[in-house]
Amino acid sequence: MPAKKRKRAPRRIPDLDQVVDITIELLEKHGESGFRIEDLMERTGISKSSLYLRFGSRDGLLATAYSKVFKSLVMESVTGLAAIINRARTPDELRAGLHAATAFVASPQRFKQRLERAAIIAGIRGRPDFYASLSQAQIELTQSVAALFEEAQRKGLINIKHSPRTGAQLIQALTLGRIIAEIEDPQNTESPDDWINLANDLIDHMMFDGLVND
Repeated sequence: MPAKKRKRAPRRIPDLDQVVDITIELLEKHGESGFRIEDLMERTGISKSSLYLRFGSRDGLLATAYSKVFKSLVMESVTGLAAIINRARTPDELRAGLHAATAFVASPQRFKQRLERAAIIAGIRGRPDFYASLSQAQIELTQSVAALFEEAQRKGLINIKHSPRTGAQLIQALTLGRIIAEIEDPQNTESPDDWINLANDLIDHMMFDGLVND
């Protein structure tokens, strides 16, 4: 009797979220230059054809991974901002909460997160897939912050003088811009206080004129 053919085990369909997460893990460990598609395939079981069908190219995969990292870094701040706005019952309470958030954002411990965001943004140069992916992530984040400002305006907690979207962009620019002072003189202990005071003055002028007393 001819031997029975062994049935092949069904091919495991890889979870695409897991593929992206492991891509991020490999990038953190080896950097972009040391990232190998073969390592990802071995870890996840995804085939090269499935990988390129879903992400288009190696660059498309990296764009998706970097955009997820970028979004997670900023969403941490968005979540904190949402908590501050939701807790506040008066403009004074909201102002105090935002001032505390400014001090937290400016802390040296946040330098790594700011540097990583800057590196991801710099990586879009000459990479249209990456640019498009990061642009979409940035649009969603700006809309999230703008929606929080609109809610605070509706509750009478702020009196924003410009469009909430522009305000959201400015807040993000302040956060990311702190990296300039850190690169110039990371040992200057006065610099964070000066930066915090200036950032708070801008926030007060943008949101609280006529609503709170100094």
